[in-house]
Amino acid sequence: MVNGTGPRDAKIMLVGEAPGAKEDEIGKPFVGRSGKFLDSVLAELGTDRSKVFVTNVVRCRPPGNRKPSKSEIDSCLGVLADEIRSVHPKAVVALGATAIKSLTGISGKLGGIIGKEVKVEFAGLRLTVVPCYHPSAAMRSRRMRSAFKDALSTALR
Repeated sequence: MVNGTGPRDAKIMLVGEAPGAKEDEIGKPFVGRSGKFLDSVLAELGTDRSKVFVTNVVRCRPPGNRKPSKSEIDSCLGVLADEIRSVHPKAVVALGATAIKSLTGISGKLGGIIGKEVKVEFAGLRLTVVPCYHPSAAMRSRRMRSAFKDALSTALR
């Protein structure tokens, strides 16, 4: 299992989909290429990983690195809710479609909601969620990279 890491008083929580190979190997979220990209964008915005809590919706790497199933997501949502309850962040940044849908219920085309604060109730908690592209997608597209950076900036203000 790969659980979240970061300060328990973090103002911002970043939530991704599931651990990748490197995360599964090391036991920490976002330590591979996507994590290095995330760290570089946080640094550009004047902060670093030590000031944010980083986690995933799903705790275990799905076989073949496939998208997590609904039952895998559902089985892990209680742990995510406990982390959110424990940290009590000012904003939760949902990184990618799986995290966005899990936290807000919103699915489909993401372009129109990326970077816009969404007020939701999740597991009895009132949250401000900022939908954001996943770092792995943002690394491959200049447009997504700009939207990714803007969304993180929104959450950090």
